[in-house]
Amino acid sequence: MNLLVIDVGTSSMRGTLFSDRGETLVTVQKKYSVIYMENGYVEQKPTDWSDALFAILHRVQEEASANGQEISAVALTSQRSSVIPVDEKGTPLANAIMWQDKRTNEICAKLQDKNEWLFARCGSRANPVFSGSKMAWIRQNKPELYRQAYKLLVIPDYLIHCMTGKFCTDHTYGSRSLLMNLKTREWDDELLAVFQIDREKLCELVPAGSVCGYTTKELQEKTGIPAGIPVVTAGGDQQCGAIGQGVVREGSLSITVGTGGFLIADVGQMPKDLKSDVICNASSIPGHYILEMSILSCSSALDWFCRTHYDNWNGDFDRVTADLKNSPAGANGCIVLPYFQGRSTPDWNNDAKAFFANMTLNTSRADMLRALLEGICFEIANHIGTMEKYVTISRVQVNGGLTNNVLFNGMQADIYGRKLTRMGNSESTSLGAFFVAAAALGLYESVEQAFETVCGQQMEETYLPDESKKEIYRKLRDEMKEIYTKIYA
Repeated sequence: MNLLVIDVGTSSMRGTLFSDRGETLVTVQKKYSVIYMENGYVEQKPTDWSDALFAILHRVQEEASANGQEISAVALTSQRSSVIPVDEKGTPLANAIMWQDKRTNEICAKLQDKNEWLFARCGSRANPVFSGSKMAWIRQNKPELYRQAYKLLVIPDYLIHCMTGKFCTDHTYGSRSLLMNLKTREWDDELLAVFQIDREKLCELVPAGSVCGYTTKELQEKTGIPAGIPVVTAGGDQQCGAIGQGVVREGSLSITVGTGGFLIADVGQMPKDLKSDVICNASSIPGHYILEMSILSCSSALDWFCRTHYDNWNGDFDRVTADLKNSPAGANGCIVLPYFQGRSTPDWNNDAKAFFANMTLNTSRADMLRALLEGICFEIANHIGTMEKYVTISRVQVNGGLTNNVLFNGMQADIYGRKLTRMGNSESTSLGAFFVAAAALGLYESVEQAFETVCGQQMEETYLPDESKKEIYRKLRDEMKEIYTKIYA
């Protein structure tokens, strides 16, 4: 049995055909881009995703057939909180409001006095990232669009409908909506009332790993992919990415440093003493929960810095590496608060801005660059400390685009003061979705067994902390916290 995994990222969609042993048979990628607008608005055309999906399915089917291979099932994992209003046929009625979008700041600010109440039900404070606040914005600011919408979908819901004609979403996406009761895993009437969302506008909720439907004849005509094969929802991209990195048991932590930064730890069941300084979400592993913390700007912040400070920037990170070597640990005292799109966990400060501190006439471009990356790591270190109030972290795995840089990985180990490992396979999200779907379809007894079978003998890069830098980084991290407190107390 060969499983095709569709991985919907922020900048591209990737299709990977895996054998039942987790071997990569075919890979196809299609790129696209979001639309950045004034006032923090971020949108994207839904046809970017449907066109990319159809093109990937067509190409994978062609290559598989040429190699004498079959596609036995499709699994889908996706970015989680972007909202698309559609009509009864699943046709988009407007651009998607993207997860990075900030137009719901005012809505979330008005709910601050309900934060503890909200957290107790849905595992998060009110925040502009989650889909429920975006749905509320549509109702309040585009009432005619809200009325016309048959469903308010997130991206995976839309693509599942493109493949199966069914409207379906899973618990991982529900737990990123502010509308699902985390304990019952059902849409919550009281939460729906707070955000004024009608239940019929939402999809049916199912566990991650569920078969949401089967490919249609219409899809076969468009792409050549056979009709009647199961389509499995594997859960959100961060949940699957963590599983692909080995977060399959309590105490394991995945740190993904990509466009944004995400920390995910498996806690099995919900901690009883849980506070609202973290996010608690449904895991893609049946019955499990995860703790999650995030940073809104990582490689996006680095990309901004390089575009504005390097002539003819083309993404050549060898130039960045050379500069990093020219600035010592601690960046000669320069400190960066990396809140280019506000601060998410632990306090969801949408007003926070990026801030370069301790600049002098001797501060170099290399110092600013290193301080930016160190600032990102300081924030991640803060998040690790918060998570350890609820779970003992025994294993830390790093991944994401920035971890392709060896110097950055060493910096992470030094600042976190921990041994870090990085797996050789960079496509952990697709692998995680494969593990979830393979277990759901009976190829393996569990997600953990799927991971151990496929990745148990895989080589890992290891990074150990340099104790001589510990005090330097401790002082700068404390100073960063002090600066933030003085500005936003």
